[in-house]
Amino acid sequence: MTGSSTRNTASRRMRQLLGRLAAQVGGSARLQVIAILACVLALTALILKHDPARMSLRQAVVYVLRVPTNRIMIIASAVGYFFFSGLRTFTVEFVTRHYGLSRVAVSGLIPIIGIGALAGVLSAGPLSDRLTERGHLSGRVRMPAAAYIVSAALFLPAITTTTVAMAIPLYTAAAFCLAATNPPLDAARLDVMHFRLWGRAESVRTFLRMSSEASAPVLFGAVADALGGGAGRADGLKYTFLIMLVPLVANGLILFTAGRTYPRDVATAMASEARTRGAGERRDS
Repeated sequence: MTGSSTRNTASRRMRQLLGRLAAQVGGSARLQVIAILACVLALTALILKHDPARMSLRQAVVYVLRVPTNRIMIIASAVGYFFFSGLRTFTVEFVTRHYGLSRVAVSGLIPIIGIGALAGVLSAGPLSDRLTERGHLSGRVRMPAAAYIVSAALFLPAITTTTVAMAIPLYTAAAFCLAATNPPLDAARLDVMHFRLWGRAESVRTFLRMSSEASAPVLFGAVADALGGGAGRADGLKYTFLIMLVPLVANGLILFTAGRTYPRDVATAMASEARTRGAGERRDS
């Protein structure tokens, strides 16, 4: 088979795959699919031509970070876990000092907030799938973006109020939104990556996420001490949490930009899998 024939076969496969995608979404989204097809056919640099299982670790890492949507989602995940790690580390100390509660009382309130987070995890995945089925091609990216911003908006009054009865519902709702970001983003990361790169792509994400989580307690603690050590520790933690809401909001705004690249990167991953399917099957046989 000549090079020209191979390219034509790959193009036909891409059109067939995107045609099936267009058939699965609402009519208003079909024009978007056509535009995506045009972009993918023009931007072939990210379409894999060889079996990615043969890539070295360095080549795989470079490719994973070149995919725009994946790169944005890795940053979003790292920022989200950074905030959650700092919050988890200092929540008990902040609540006992800020609201004047005992540690026993705080331990009784934590499960309530945990139920909110659990509800967010369980409801976010089905909701994002429903958005996709209804023609919102970037629903798995834009829904978590909105959730990050809403969670920051809920954390703001929860941190500043001194009334426990008002703070607990706000913290629970904020935990719901913060936890709801993870399932759609985890699904979206698979959508934009060739399936033979899933393991290495997750290794990159997990490495950066764990680095972010590890640095959060140190940075949160340092900022809190600088803003109010000793008797003023509660105020220091309050101001620290408020400052850290800024990157959380920025995280949501940045993630919204991935809504523009996500459909194209999904199409690119589909095209890559179609183009390398033969090589992968020969390798497995």
